[in-house]
Amino acid sequence: MVKSPPEADGQWLLTLTGSGRHAPASHPPLVARVRDVLGPGALDWGVDVGHEMATTIIADITAMGGGEEAFDTLRMGTEASTLHSMLMLVSDDPTSGTVPEESLEGDRVFAQRRIPLDVVLHGIRVGHSIMARSLLDAASTMVEEPLRTQEMKRTSEWLFGYMDDFASTMSAEYLAEHDRWVTSAAAERAELVASILDGTPVRVADASTTLGYPLDRHHLALVVWRTPGSAETATDLQRVAAKLLADSGCSASLVVPFGASSVWVWTSWRSGDIERPQLVAPDLPGINVTVGTLAAGVDGFRQSHHEALQAAELVRGASSPTWLTWYDDVELAVLLSSDPALARAFVSRELGPLAADTAPAAELRETVATYLACDRSLAQAAEILHVARNTVAYRVKKVEKEIGRDLRDRRLEFECALRLTQSAGSVVLDS
Repeated sequence: MVKSPPEADGQWLLTLTGSGRHAPASHPPLVARVRDVLGPGALDWGVDVGHEMATTIIADITAMGGGEEAFDTLRMGTEASTLHSMLMLVSDDPTSGTVPEESLEGDRVFAQRRIPLDVVLHGIRVGHSIMARSLLDAASTMVEEPLRTQEMKRTSEWLFGYMDDFASTMSAEYLAEHDRWVTSAAAERAELVASILDGTPVRVADASTTLGYPLDRHHLALVVWRTPGSAETATDLQRVAAKLLADSGCSASLVVPFGASSVWVWTSWRSGDIERPQLVAPDLPGINVTVGTLAAGVDGFRQSHHEALQAAELVRGASSPTWLTWYDDVELAVLLSSDPALARAFVSRELGPLAADTAPAAELRETVATYLACDRSLAQAAEILHVARNTVAYRVKKVEKEIGRDLRDRRLEFECALRLTQSAGSVVLDS
């Protein structure tokens, strides 16, 4: 038996490398399989292509956007389809080229969001063109003649057939989900919630009956989502949401799935005079929760949800967010980061070298933030940081030298910049 050269039959895919900038969004079994079969470099390459596909699709088709959750849902599907295609190109197993579950999950979300099928198919065509171009460009670079032409032809023919099947399967799944969704009680509740959030006037009593949730009370809204690439399903998230509230003391709750990887939650109280409720930590890894402030009536239903969403948008960019974020703890950072480009420029201007996304800069930021929070008490800051008083003094002097001014100058702006780095992380730091 003659052994194929290393470039033939897609083996060149094993030599691909990516940037490593983006964490995989696909389900763990697919990520593990690609890493085992193709290697970590090729996995990073496929993740990069999936990210580019999602970014381009949303830029071209605004209806498919709508914040980080919409982007993550789309990226999960584009990335998975790229990784499946790469596996198929090095495999004789035709089942590896079937439509991945991640893409079907996103397809169902599009149906639930009432994004027209022709728009979804347009997005598929845009994504396919990027994936095909990326694979063919890579083949033309990685494979030497005389095998290059043969390999590019094989890749092109397979992609053409696969994407034809892909579009047909996605169309059938979309229509099936559309039929299921429009006749469900969940759809009625989701559409009513969407109308309320859009500001459409509603009869409070009738809407409360439909939702099974009292709109005339005080509300605290939560957004619960899973980190891209984690294995939790929408059902898992709903279970986590219910457990979160087990010890909260709320009188009622409403849970509405949003996208493939998050749920929106509201809790109600008869009185607005309550302390911050106790929430039970999730028993699954990769779960994140943001909470708005307590607010009354239908307007409060909207306001608290908007706050929770804004907090979620902020902490999604943090490199290692805590599992629970309260809006009133990050409100200043949310307001300051409404324009990411301006926020990044503000942080860079105020912090200077301390705006670097490095461990030494982070240590200095933590020290000086604690020092200022202790009203410039070296002893208190040292106690909190568990370091010597002289260590705090040394770091403070170093910070003042690096930024070129006394910390008493522009203290408000400096502390605001520090607060932004604590909440938004790498989004506002210099890479």
